[in-house]
Amino acid sequence: MHKYFVTISAIVFATGIIMAGDNSVTIRAVRVTSPPRVDGLLKDEVWKLASPADHFMQRDPEEGKPASERTEIRVVYDDEALYFGCMYYDTEPEKIVSRLTRRDNEIESDWGSIRIDSYNDHQTCFEFTFNPSGVKADIIQYDDGEREDESWDPVWDVETSIQPNGWVAEVKIPFRILRYKSSSVETSENIWGINFLRTISRKQESDRWAFTPKRESGFISRFGHLAGIEHLPDPKPIEVLPFVTGKQIYDPATSVRDRQQKFFGNAGVDLKYGISSNFTLDATVNPDFGQVEADPAVLNLSTFETFYPEKRPFFIEGTQILHFTTFGGDFGPGMFYSRRIGRALSMESIEVPDGGRIVDFPQNVTILGAAKLTGKTSDGLSVGMMQAFTQKENAIVADSSGMTSEQLLEPFAHYNVIRLKQDILGHSNIGMMVTSVTKKNRAPAFTNGYDWNLKFGENAYKLTGFIALSHTTLRKGERATGSAGKISFSRIAAEHWMWSVSTDFTSRKYNINDVGFFFSPNDLGGVAAIKYKEDEPGVLFRNYSGQVSYHQRHIFEGENITRQVTVKGSGLLNNYWLIDAELERDFGLYDHRETRGNGLYLKPSRNKAKLEIETDERQAIVVDITQSLATDKKHSTTISSGVGVGIKPFTWMDWEFQTEYQRERNREAWTENLGASSIFADRSTDRFDFTLRTSLTFTRELSLQLYSQLFTAKGHYVNYRQLIGTDSFIPAVGSFSHDFNEQSFNMNFVLRWEYLPGSTLYLVWSQARGNEDEEYFTSFGSEFKEAFRTKPSNVILLKLSYWMSL
Repeated sequence: MHKYFVTISAIVFATGIIMAGDNSVTIRAVRVTSPPRVDGLLKDEVWKLASPADHFMQRDPEEGKPASERTEIRVVYDDEALYFGCMYYDTEPEKIVSRLTRRDNEIESDWGSIRIDSYNDHQTCFEFTFNPSGVKADIIQYDDGEREDESWDPVWDVETSIQPNGWVAEVKIPFRILRYKSSSVETSENIWGINFLRTISRKQESDRWAFTPKRESGFISRFGHLAGIEHLPDPKPIEVLPFVTGKQIYDPATSVRDRQQKFFGNAGVDLKYGISSNFTLDATVNPDFGQVEADPAVLNLSTFETFYPEKRPFFIEGTQILHFTTFGGDFGPGMFYSRRIGRALSMESIEVPDGGRIVDFPQNVTILGAAKLTGKTSDGLSVGMMQAFTQKENAIVADSSGMTSEQLLEPFAHYNVIRLKQDILGHSNIGMMVTSVTKKNRAPAFTNGYDWNLKFGENAYKLTGFIALSHTTLRKGERATGSAGKISFSRIAAEHWMWSVSTDFTSRKYNINDVGFFFSPNDLGGVAAIKYKEDEPGVLFRNYSGQVSYHQRHIFEGENITRQVTVKGSGLLNNYWLIDAELERDFGLYDHRETRGNGLYLKPSRNKAKLEIETDERQAIVVDITQSLATDKKHSTTISSGVGVGIKPFTWMDWEFQTEYQRERNREAWTENLGASSIFADRSTDRFDFTLRTSLTFTRELSLQLYSQLFTAKGHYVNYRQLIGTDSFIPAVGSFSHDFNEQSFNMNFVLRWEYLPGSTLYLVWSQARGNEDEEYFTSFGSEFKEAFRTKPSNVILLKLSYWMSL
């Protein structure tokens, strides 16, 4: 299998035709001795020295036509920074949409954006986006703009103002926050990639200076050029961010734990050191992520682990290098899943003796320290290295006599990740990753993988894939080596027709979950899809697309476990309402996981239909309605209804309500194993999820965010029976009860104040309530009351950080 992947890659290297595809537009930056004052007024004389970038083109709504409003952007620089003077002309300035929101929240508004490819590698760019209120969004985009890292929050300046003829933005971007190839005094001039984008909200218009038609692929590779920058500095800045926290915890008593009230004081430091202009060392000692929003509650009755995205800033930043996708889409699981480091702990793993109590329980594994080295050489080699150490964690348990003992929850651990990715042939790359996890008194776990992302035929075709190996310890203590791989070939750019074909496999003993994430070993299969799109506005739709895909999988023993056909359609109406529809036919076949180790189960065939409608995002009230229906051969039905409402009553406030109700009846499902016998039953479940998000932005530096979720889920089982073979049943002998009823309520208030550039104060209040019983036949009203009747856990956190640049 490994030879197969290598051979395919070699053929592409030998025959692929890679086109540069750069736009010819160029803007020159002018060196100045006295920089402009960043005040959002464009009154400084130095702006007259620079010629503007203008002649923007529409990408929407009328692709390829000149922008409906004029834009001019000038660039000057000194030894410290780049300065951009942006004039966004508007013939109806009273209709400019200017909203206040928190940083990195790109809500419906007018926007301007500067994208800088300072590596000039046609793959990576630094995004600096702002609206007329001066709200910032800063993002690192990579893989030619296909992926991005939103956690990047450098210190830069922007000031804006609305004028009688439009709106103005003056931007200062220090060289120290950019990464670029080191230069010498002999270098006469540096050429970078650059693009400027503009959004006019009321017209739903998006404009670009360096324009790329929708029928062509690529984004960063299509940038224009920034010329005129000479003798760049080679800064080696040190940014230090010490922080202190105070945390008060109130936990109610439970059946196995006394009421707890504790105060914790803590301190730590984050460090960023610019080793050179293109390599940075990030380190953190005793980090605290108390300001991060809690994960939502879910009902997971499947055989797969729930995947939660990373939210902690230290682990998100640098994603463009440390990311290694395997299965689950471009942004899904992969070889490095940083949430394994400092993972959440559960009381369910603690053995409490009869009459005993839990005296002390750590909620998370403590991260003692972590460090990352990331950067890119002048030859196009991206390097990412990370190390992290986590503390040994014990729970303290008391028996009925009051004698205490410790139970190990997590041993001391050491994590290593090394990622290399080499740019080749213009807009392609190949890479590798090696990881290791060492835990005290356990044999280390190792993984390594190799991936490729190759574009050719003027970027119209793409060949991607990976091969990965794992060497880990199984539950029984034996060492096991496994492998996995995927190869995909697709047409990614065309006026109408696009397609893709892929195949992949995971061996029986493939396991990367010590520091990675994957769902299931022991299968192989493939997916084929064809898509038609229309970008020209018509009588009913502004644009639309349709896709048909076929997915088939087998386990290595030969049984077919997936045969699925999916039809999808999406269209943007002329009134800017969005419609998505999906039909899916699952032909049933075998499930090798449902019996939890007792062999195969022949699942019934299943049909599903889904429809989603979203109204015009420009309106003060935006509604999103989703409805789905699924039925199977054994007369099970699943109905799911969802409604989302976004309300923007003021320019500084927005509310988002999301509610979903799912009702499932008579789903044939596993309940338990009695030795070699698997017991099934007909399962009926009801799930209700209500989520509220609110953002109040008082100034660009001061905001209040609220997140709350009310979640209830209950299930009822009838007609217990024993599986015989793969699809026959006999009545089960014995008494069974697997009904459940769960209610939870989680809430976070986060007050964020950036009292100085890069320095923040967080005040956080988190509350969690939860209850479980086995009573299915209850009303929603009583479940709602029960969720609030239980005593809550409360955490109040104050975190203060101070940014210093040395």
